[in-house]
Formats: sequence, C-alpha cells, structure tokens
Amino acid sequence: ADFNAKDIEQDLERLLGDQHKFLHQHSEGSKNALSAAACLIKYLDLMADDETHGKFKFRAFAADGHMKLDSAAMRALNLLPQPGDASKNMSLYGLLNKCRTSIGSRLLLRWLKQPLLNKADLEARLDLVEVFVEDHQLRQGMQERFLRHVPDLARMSRKFQAKTRATLQDAWRLYQFVQQMTPMREALEECAESLGGGERGDLFRASLVDPLADLESSFKDYEQLVEQSLDLDGLDEHEYRINPRYDEELGELAEEKARIKVDIDSEQRRAARKLNLPEDKVKLERNKGIYSFRITRKDEKILRKDPAFSVVDTKKDGVKFTCKDLKPLAEAYKRVDDEYNSKQAHLVAKVIDVISTYSPAVDDLCKIVAEIDVLVSFAHVSTSAATPYVRPTLSEPGTGDLVLMAARHPCVESMDDVHFIANDIELRRDKGLLQIVTGPNMGGKSTYIRQAGVIVLMAQIGCFVPCDEAEVSICSAIFARVGASDNQQRGVSTFMSEMLETAAILDAADSKSLIIIDELGRGTSTYDGFGLAWAISEHIATKIRAPCLFATHFHELTELSDSVETVSNRHVTAQVTGGALTMLYQVNEGPCDESFGIHVAEMAKFPEHVIEMARRKAQELEHFSSTETVEGEDAEHTVKKRRKEDGVEVQK
Repeated sequence: ADFNAKDIEQDLERLLGDQHKFLHQHSEGSKNALSAAACLIKYLDLMADDETHGKFKFRAFAADGHMKLDSAAMRALNLLPQPGDASKNMSLYGLLNKCRTSIGSRLLLRWLKQPLLNKADLEARLDLVEVFVEDHQLRQGMQERFLRHVPDLARMSRKFQAKTRATLQDAWRLYQFVQQMTPMREALEECAESLGGGERGDLFRASLVDPLADLESSFKDYEQLVEQSLDLDGLDEHEYRINPRYDEELGELAEEKARIKVDIDSEQRRAARKLNLPEDKVKLERNKGIYSFRITRKDEKILRKDPAFSVVDTKKDGVKFTCKDLKPLAEAYKRVDDEYNSKQAHLVAKVIDVISTYSPAVDDLCKIVAEIDVLVSFAHVSTSAATPYVRPTLSEPGTGDLVLMAARHPCVESMDDVHFIANDIELRRDKGLLQIVTGPNMGGKSTYIRQAGVIVLMAQIGCFVPCDEAEVSICSAIFARVGASDNQQRGVSTFMSEMLETAAILDAADSKSLIIIDELGRGTSTYDGFGLAWAISEHIATKIRAPCLFATHFHELTELSDSVETVSNRHVTAQVTGGALTMLYQVNEGPCDESFGIHVAEMAKFPEHVIEMARRKAQELEHFSSTETVEGEDAEHTVKKRRKEDGVEVQK
C-alpha cells in the first residue's frame, strides 16, 4: 500500500510546483521510480506541511554514471560499519571518514555507494585531492580552523524551508559560519595562486574558490539582517531574541518593561529596609511571570509581624511574599512582558520568513563545504597512513589492465600491531585476466582478493590508494561471491544462497566488471563443487572475459590455465618448520603444491587423536589418487569406479 502510485502525479505537482512539467520526460516508463517516490512522500509525510509545497527541486538521477554495487559486494568489501565491529577502521567508511562535518560524512557515504565511471570527473576529483595532499598547511587549516565549526547546513536548510521549526539560534549559527566564509575562501585562493595558471590551478578555482566567492556576495544581505534583527547583547547569556531597536513598537514595550523593572528593584530595596535586613537577604524572584520576594525561613517571624507584607508560599528554600506596592508593579510587568513576547514572536516569524528565502544558497553552501570536507579527509587519510597512499593511473572502462604494485588492504593495515605484507596484483587483458588463488586457510587469500576490489573502489571515488603504483581500468561494476551464509527466513540454504549470488554475477557481469569469488562450491559434494567451480571460472575467463580473482581450495582448478591462456595461478605461501606452520602471507606465482589443512587444525588445538586420524586418512586418499588408471578404462568409467568405492552412487 505504501508504494501505491495512484495519487503520485497530483502529489508531485503540489510538491514541485512549476518543475512538475519537467518530470514527465524523465518518468515515462518508470513506474518503479514513481512508486518509490510515493512511498518516500508518505514516509516523510511531505504533504502535511503546506509551507514546503512548491519548494522541492526535481533532479534526474543518472544511474549509468555510477558503478553498480549490490549488497553482496558491499558486504564483501566491508564498505559500511557493521554491528560488533571492534574498530571503526574495520570498514572503509570508518577508515576514510576523517570529516569534520556531518554533511561531509553523509557525502562520503554517498560517494562510497556511488563510485564514478567518468574518467574526466575522476581525474578532476583526484586533482583536487592531490592539492590537499601536497599542501599540509592548507589541509590542517581547513580541518582545524574552518570545518570543525560548520553546523549541519543540510538540516538547517530544511528547518528554514519549514519555517515553523527554525529558530533564531539557527539563524545565529548560520551567521557565525558565514562570517568564516571569507577567511576560508582567502585560504583556498592563496593556494590557487600558488598553483599558477595551469589546468590544476584553474580547476581548483572553478571548483572551490569561485563558488565560495559567489556565495559570499549572496549572504551579504543575510549578515545585515541578522546584525540588525538579533539582540547581540543577549547572546552572551545564550538568549536568542529580537533586537528591540529592530521594531519601533517592540522598542517602546522594551522601554516600558525597563521602567517597571526599575520600580520593582526600588521596591525590593524598600522592603529590605522595612524588614531591617540586608538587601542581599531579600531575593527578587519571578515565577510564572509574576515577581515576588523571598527570604529564608529563619527570618519568617520578622515578616509576619509586619501587616504590609503577605506570605505567598512557604517551602524549604524559604518564604515567598509580596506587598501592596509590588503587586500592581508585578502585574503591570507581566502584562507588558506578554505583549512584548507576542510582538517578538510575530517578528521572529517575519525574520525566519525572510531567512527561508536563503535556503537555496544554504543548499549550495552545504554542497561545496561537504565536498571540501571529503576531499580534505581523503588527503588526510592518504598522508597519515603508515605508508602514504599514491594517486592511481586510470584508463577507460574495458581498455586497460588492473596492476597494483605492493598493494595493501587499507583496513587491515590500519589495525594495531599488524605488520601488513604487501603483494602485487596483476590482471592483464592479454594474460592473467582471471587469477586462481590457492593456498592454506588463514594464509591471506581472502584479504588478497578483497583488497583488489577495495582499491578499485577507492580509485573510483577519487581517493588515493594503498599501493606503491596503481593502474586501474575503470570498472562498471564490482561483483563478489564471498563467504557462506544461509537465509532461513526465505528458506534458502547456504549452498542455494551461494548459487543464487553466483547466478546473478554470471547474468549481470560483462568485460568491464571486476569479479571476486572466494571458495565457491564448498556447500555440496567435492565432485559437484569442483565441477561447478571449473565451469564457472571457465565461463568467466572465456565468455565474460572480465578481470576476476578466484580463491579456491580445489587445487585441481589450477589446471584451467593449461587450456585457457588468460588464466593464471597464484598461491599464498606458508612454511612448516619442526611441524609448526607459519603463514608468510606472501603471494607468489604458480599453484600451491601442498595442503596445509591438518596443520591449521593443529593451530586450532584439535585433540591429538583427531589429528593422527586425519593424517592417516589423508595419506590413504593421496595413495588412492596416485594409483594409475586401470589400462583400458576411459576417464568416465574411472571416475564412476572411484565414486562407488567411496560409497557414492553415480546417477545420470
């Protein structure tokens, strides 16, 4: 029901105003988009606020300009934080998010979910990051002097649009940041001048300096409005009110309040003299708009002896009382104060109404400040890593190779007490486009293949990457089949879930995609699993022809390189010394020629008798597999025979 688009045309016409006429050319045939819009309008209750009708903007989103990332790939690459993460650096978002503003953090999240495909746009973003990488003083100044004091401009703009939710405090906070725009722009302009008149300098000016300069002039009238309308003297006490001099009637009411207050203060001093008490012992208090006096309970006897005073209330903190001369003054003050507050509320609404016209300018300011924040964050992460990141060299989709020299996984290398072993990753279109990775469990296969996807994604959001050198062919999509998980709520087993994800990859991937597959085929029999792994990898290598990293425990799969020239083998290394297994985490050429499963079981502290039994069975199987095929039997008959000997009946 929430996705019912029955009234969507009418609702959008009210929300968009004149822009509604541009909607039809983009929404033709997009029933799903209109249904989604209907759901959002209902969820956000946008139709309830008449003040915002006609003020929304319509912008067509071009999905073909961004990399395709499904939920499986996002999980495999650890893009977003997960519940239970021990450190924020365990996700790429947490690692890269050194933003000083909430608007910057939200923009970073959007960039991570929508990596770019256009090479020119990426090069421009990398150029800007490079400027901040090279200028430490500018980078530090942006983070510490300017960005850390930026309010949430996006939410502030929405409050101004709604009017009824905005306050003078919001107006003042925006004013405070607007005051920082000029020195912020001057710092950026100084950097632009140092860059000279080249392409990078022109880009820096056009992207960051000029937009801020334009916004400066847009907010000049806003600064005057705030300075004239707000009572700046009350800000020290965190009171946000209209300046009495801003309106003649409000000024007259303020003067009348002040005159009455002088009389009330005079009455307080007179009461102290009459009670023969020091002035500081007779407190003047205001409750529910009415002034009264208060003394301590031990002085109550003095009070009750004088009929000129009447007790209002008695509590632990003292006795409240009034007198015949204070009553009319207190009532007069309350009456004038009520009129003053009513007039001020009216003026606040008028001021907020004027300020709401600056919402488009606030949106533009939000956009440029958020972008600066993310660019500076990228530069900060790139320069503060143990080994600084480098700028990737990009090539158009489907034209270049993926070559990452001394590549590192950014999240893993940032962990405490981790000495990361860097490895080269080379997926070339003429050779080694599909790389089969074998080796022991816990040896680093998963980290090795995932870091390729993470680095490609980092390059396509315009960030420097953790390598010594990086050549990245822009990828239209990243597909990942990693880990084993079932979905009991949908009645899907681990193996079925694995097959569904793999089927989606085979259906959607093309030569411009990057495919990452980890341990495919574990959820079924060895023979079926190996057969599927072989068929899938061969299909990717010969039909899809996409760059692919395929980690597997099927050592026999490495023989695929003998028949398909674009397939290569790599293996993670380990060393056995005195029966102890040491993972070296180095990735070398060629297949792994040894199995380390039992050694890993020993590391996991399996019982000794279980380890011994495993060794005996492994030796029996090795002896069995090394037995020569009976002369005269074809391969199919031999496989049938071996399966029957293992107690598995083969049926066709």
